[in-house]
Amino acid sequence: MSHVSSYHSIMDSAEFRMASRETPEVCKMHRNHGRASSRWITVEPILILINFVQGALVTLRSQYIEHRLAKEKNYTIPSGLNSCAHLEDPTDKWIEGQTALWVTLMKDTSVFPPIVVALVLGAASDFVGRRPMFIVNATGHFLASCLFLCIAIFELDLWLLIVGEAILGVAGDAVFAAIIAEAYVADIYTGNSRAFRLVVVDGLIQFSFGAIQFAIGETLQHTGNNFVIVYAITVAVAFVNLLYTIIPGLVLETVKRRPFPNNVPKDILKNIVSLFDRAHAGRRWRLVLLLINACLWTVIFEAAPGNVIIYGLSPPFCWMPDTVGAYGAISNALPAVVAILAMPLFGLCISVYWMVYIGFLSAIGYLLTTAFAPTTLWLAYIGAVFGCLAVVISLARFVSPLLLNGVLRYEIDKTHNSHPVVTYFMASAILLLPIGINMILHIFQPKKRYVCLDDVNAVPSPDSGNKVDACADETDVRQSLLPKQHDS
Repeated sequence: MSHVSSYHSIMDSAEFRMASRETPEVCKMHRNHGRASSRWITVEPILILINFVQGALVTLRSQYIEHRLAKEKNYTIPSGLNSCAHLEDPTDKWIEGQTALWVTLMKDTSVFPPIVVALVLGAASDFVGRRPMFIVNATGHFLASCLFLCIAIFELDLWLLIVGEAILGVAGDAVFAAIIAEAYVADIYTGNSRAFRLVVVDGLIQFSFGAIQFAIGETLQHTGNNFVIVYAITVAVAFVNLLYTIIPGLVLETVKRRPFPNNVPKDILKNIVSLFDRAHAGRRWRLVLLLINACLWTVIFEAAPGNVIIYGLSPPFCWMPDTVGAYGAISNALPAVVAILAMPLFGLCISVYWMVYIGFLSAIGYLLTTAFAPTTLWLAYIGAVFGCLAVVISLARFVSPLLLNGVLRYEIDKTHNSHPVVTYFMASAILLLPIGINMILHIFQPKKRYVCLDDVNAVPSPDSGNKVDACADETDVRQSLLPKQHDS
C-alpha cells in the first residue's frame, strides 16, 4: 500500500499545475467547492473504510487458502509448540508452495486492471466528477467482498477467489480510490493546506491498512479460525463505505460535469511521451533513473509483506492468526506514523537524497533481518522496525509477487538444499541497485537552475502566447519570455 504516495506527487507536480494554467476552462470549480474546502472531514472516511476492506482481504488471502488446502488434504496445519515437529512434512511443504502460487495469482489479478482503469477513469473524473468514481470503486469492493463471503460459507471452488480479485481490479482496487481522493484534495486545497492534507491522506491509507490486519488476526484467533465471521465483517465495512459514497451531502462534488472529449486518452499518452521527447538540463535521464528506482523498490516491496506472511506461516515459525495480524499492523501502520513524523524532521537537516539512502538501507536491513530471523519475535517485530523508514513511491506492482513468491515457491519445492531465505538475500541484492542510482542522481543533482512553476512571476501566463515545457529549467523559462523573432 505505500505505492499510493506516487499519485499525490503527480497531482501536485509542476506539469499538472502548468497544464491547469494553460487550460483554465477545464478547471472550472463546482459550486460545492467552498463548502467542501471548509469541511474538516471530506474523503478521509472513504480511504479508511476502503483500506479496512483491502487490509482484511490481503491478510485473509494466504490464511484462507492455506486453510482450504489443508482441509482438502485432511491435514492439520502445525502451529504453536508442535510446529517444529513437521519441518520435513511433504504435505506441509506442498500446501506452502500452493499457497504462494494462489496468492500470486490473486495479487496480480487485482493489481493489473488498475493500470488501465486508473488511467482512463482518473481522466474521466475531471469531466464526470470525483463522486461517481468513488461510487464505482466502492461498489466493486462491496461485490467482491460478498463473493468472498459466499466462498467461505459454501466452500465454493477456489478459482472464484480469482473472480473476486478481478472485480476488485476492474473497480480500480485501492489505488484508484487513492488517486481520486488525492485529486479531490487537490481540487479544494492549495499551498501548504494541500500538502498537509496529502500527507494526512497517505498516512491514513497506511495506518488503516495495517490496523485492520491486527483486528482480523485477533478475530480469527478468538473464533477458532472462523473465516465466515471475518469475511462478514469485511462485507459490513464495504457496505458502510458504499453508503458513505452514495448518500447525498456526505461527499460533495468538486468538479463541474462536462462532456467527455474523445481525444482525452490520446492526450494522456501524448503528455507521457512528451516527458521523454525533449531533454531540459538532463531532465530525461534523471526521470528515467527515478522511474527505475521506483520500479525496483516496488518489485520488492509490493509483495514482500505477503511473502513474509507465507514464510511465517510455515515451519519453524508456524504463525498463529494473531501473529499474522500483528505483523501486518506493524509493517503498515508503523511506517505511516514514522513517515508523517520523521520526514518533516529529516527535511530540516538532510536532503531528499539522504532520505532515499536511509529508506533503501533500512529496507535491506528489514529483508536481511527476515532472512536471519531465528524466532518469531525477530521475524514479526524487529524486522518491521528496520523497515519502518522505507517510504518510497511505488510502481511495478504486477512483477513483484511473480518474482518474490516465485523464488520462494521454487525453493520450497526443491527436494534437496531447500533455502527459502534465498528470497530475501536476492531482494536485498536488488535493492543495492537503486542505492547506486540514487548516488548518481545525488552527484548530478540540479543546482539552482530550476525554478518553481508555482511562481507566477517566473512562468509566462497562458494569455501571453508563450509556450514553455512544464519541466523547463530557468534558461527555458527566460528564453520563452523574450520577444518572438519573425523571419523577414
